Amino acid sequence: MEISARSQGRGATANRSRGSKVVAIPRERILIAAARLFRQRGYKATTVRDIAAEVGILSGSLFHHFDSKEQMLVEMVREAVIAMCVGAEALLGPLASPVERLRALIRFELDCFAGSQTRDYFAVLVSEWRDIPASVQPELRAMRQRYLGLVRSVVEQCEAANLLRLAPDAAGLVIHGATTGAVTWFNSSGRYTVDEFAHILSDLVLRDSA
Repeated sequence: MEISARSQGRGATANRSRGSKVVAIPRERILIAAARLFRQRGYKATTVRDIAAEVGILSGSLFHHFDSKEQMLVEMVREAVIAMCVGAEALLGPLASPVERLRALIRFELDCFAGSQTRDYFAVLVSEWRDIPASVQPELRAMRQRYLGLVRSVVEQCEAANLLRLAPDAAGLVIHGATTGAVTWFNSSGRYTVDEFAHILSDLVLRDSA
């Protein structure tokens, strides 16, 4: 699942190398690069200079888009949590069968953390939570609870239909543990695709008859 870029705000960053034309650097490209570094090195260990080097621009050019490294962090995690809530609600809306809903939700969540272009946004939401400003955390917690409530309702629908191998709370823990953990090991060129692993994970929590 890809997160579409926010409005360009201050416009694209211009990068001028010697003897070359000015190249526009999309705002989303900067966020994707920053998220990748935050995931690999940690938020505190990543400098603005590191992010600029990753994108291929001068450090000062970043400030055409973002006031600070902290603003980059806030924007990417906000994008991630909104995308999870809105994306899941839109996905499940037309689905009626509890099994279809749970399988679709598992595929969606796994794609967020392992398959999408912006997967590092979601990884940072989990791994760098302590560095997210306290003023923003209540908003993010509310969105997270909204998403978890949606997952809980789908899992409970499956339980009511006697479709789960596990207790509902255990099923939820297995699903979230596997999907968020995928950021540490999933390889798009590895043995399993996102679709294949989503199917395996679904089969771990659903009965054979489902």
